[in-house]
Amino acid sequence: MLYTLAVYCIAPLVPLYLLWRARRQPEYARGWGERYGWCYGTARRSQATRRIWLHAVSLGETRAAQPLVDAFLAEQPHAHIILTHTTPTGRAAGQSLFAGYLADGRMTQVYVPYDLPDVLARFLRRFAPTDCWLMETEVWPNMIAACAQRGIAVSLLNGRLSDKTLQKTLKNSFIAQLAREAYGQLARVCAQSEADGSRYRQIGVAESALCVTGNVKFDMVQDAALVAQGEILAESVGARKAVLMASTREGEEAAWLAAVKHRPLEGVLWWLVPRHPQRFDEVKQLLQQAGFVGERLLLKTQLDAMDGVAKTAALQAADVVLGNTMGEMPAYYAAVDVVMMGGAWLPHGGQNFLEPMALGKPTVVGAHTHNFTQAADDAVAAQALIQMADLDAGLQATRSLLDDDGGLGRRAKAFVAAHQGAVRRTLEIVA
Repeated sequence: MLYTLAVYCIAPLVPLYLLWRARRQPEYARGWGERYGWCYGTARRSQATRRIWLHAVSLGETRAAQPLVDAFLAEQPHAHIILTHTTPTGRAAGQSLFAGYLADGRMTQVYVPYDLPDVLARFLRRFAPTDCWLMETEVWPNMIAACAQRGIAVSLLNGRLSDKTLQKTLKNSFIAQLAREAYGQLARVCAQSEADGSRYRQIGVAESALCVTGNVKFDMVQDAALVAQGEILAESVGARKAVLMASTREGEEAAWLAAVKHRPLEGVLWWLVPRHPQRFDEVKQLLQQAGFVGERLLLKTQLDAMDGVAKTAALQAADVVLGNTMGEMPAYYAAVDVVMMGGAWLPHGGQNFLEPMALGKPTVVGAHTHNFTQAADDAVAAQALIQMADLDAGLQATRSLLDDDGGLGRRAKAFVAAHQGAVRRTLEIVA
């Protein structure tokens, strides 16, 4: 197969890519053996009858998988899950979210094997999964073929496929044929929406394999302890209003600084949380260059080291708090009055705005929400979410929300609650 030959040709360059990524995120220099199907340490095949290979690429997919995993293991406590990731960020999230399952032996966590027949064969021999569940978008031809050859049913869960991706795939006859062969071997595709389902039909998913189950991100449960932590922070701020720029991506912090300079929100305490931890230092330097120095800039890690009195004084003196911690988004959401969700102010596809909405936080997003197209369209139509064309307009909307959100927070919370149930529908099909 030409695809396999191409992957083998690229394979010698992969270590160079990993070393390049390791410059900013040292974790990329670790775990190489796992990526090639070797060096799994003490990880062995579970004796459980049901062994699920669950692949969650990075942070977003891992967090989305949590309600599925919790519900599945509650129903089948003797099953075992082999959890794989592509990125160190996803792996770190998995270690935190699933610490209990990793400790009691119901879960094994390793990097996903590269999409090469011999590498996949080593992984499958080692862990012998009985099922394979892929989260959202990860469809790799050799992975699916290797599972099919061994009678392992592969299911795509919480599946989404944008029209842009579909058209790009179908434009090239070779890629289109490769995709149709891969998607055609999927035992189940649980799509987020009817529109996703229609696109899956066009790319080769069999009608008998296709179900529309909804978006499991509506079912995500926020950590109550973190929410309580955020509420305490909000009390420390006092009467001052607070706004969160959440899960920002490359270029958005600079765009935000320019927009704030043009349209300042006087007296507001800003919280800024970059999406990826390897960018914390970069964003800190950007803020300092913009004049946020001394007590004007506060790091979350500094805040965590303070007692109550010092914390209150620091928050009241600061202009920006840089959220340089991982796994604490519920605390950040709970600490503020309005959330401006990152990832959608530039063409990154958007981040999960359903999380702050579930807490009743008035939420504003940009125009680029193609990772959440259906959810964004439905939320805007229900007047539960505000979508603006750019950051300048987003700040204007935020100013209005700080004065009076007009019930947006209540509608947001009700909207999320009304769309829950995807986890149950998905497990009825695959579990």
